[in-house]
Amino acid sequence: MASRSMAAGGSAADGRDEKLVGTQAIRRACAVLALFRDTRSDLGIAQIAAAVALRPSTVHRIVRALVAEGYLAQNTETDRYYLSRSAVMLGMAAQRELGLSAVMPILERIGAHTSESVNLGVPDGTHALVVLRVESPMPLRFDQPPGTRVPLHASAMGKSLLAFGGSDVDTYLGDIGGRLPRYTPATITSPDALRKELAETRARGYSIDHEESITGVRCVGAPILAPEGTARAAMAIQAPTVRMPGSRIDDLAEQVMTAAKEIAEILPVGHPF
Repeated sequence: MASRSMAAGGSAADGRDEKLVGTQAIRRACAVLALFRDTRSDLGIAQIAAAVALRPSTVHRIVRALVAEGYLAQNTETDRYYLSRSAVMLGMAAQRELGLSAVMPILERIGAHTSESVNLGVPDGTHALVVLRVESPMPLRFDQPPGTRVPLHASAMGKSLLAFGGSDVDTYLGDIGGRLPRYTPATITSPDALRKELAETRARGYSIDHEESITGVRCVGAPILAPEGTARAAMAIQAPTVRMPGSRIDDLAEQVMTAAKEIAEILPVGHPF
């Protein structure tokens, strides 16, 4: 009887161990995929291992499994790896499910009408994450591809998310370590000044980045609101300061607010990103 009890207990423990091992393997594989998502170049085993803090032998097993499933592929000339067909298909499916495919024509229309770059971003902790981007056709422009993260307090998209996100400056300060980092001479670093800026943003319905994250770049943004009125995403028009004087901001603000409302109406209600 005792032996049967011990056997049953051992079986349950083995099951728990298997679950832990399985969860760990999934987390490690996700960490490797996230690294490729955030890196705009092919990666070798040693680079991956250093970035995710795993042994090269462990990373090699994970990578080979991801290659076998089509999420990664190997460049035979360099022996480095890159995202492959299954990852691409997964990203496309996510865009369809989130309604982002329907959003792109709106961004393209605004880009064509203004000849400026247009971004759509979603909250990502203390940053806004660029998920869609339309590039300006002008030779003088700043590149900010999907996957770029911009600080909330120093960007037009970020200010819209802060102003309409249902949070407050004190919570944001706590999340970023108690102070507002400076990126340019124009960055807002005073909490009181940021509170005032966000109040003005709520009152007028749009946000402005006056060279606060990148010197020489100005942006006008607006929140994309969920039905309850909080920002689930934000969009912004971005241009060199020489092409966005103060006299142009009102016109661009009207366009970005109209587009943001249009986007809010077509995004699925059940997906807060």
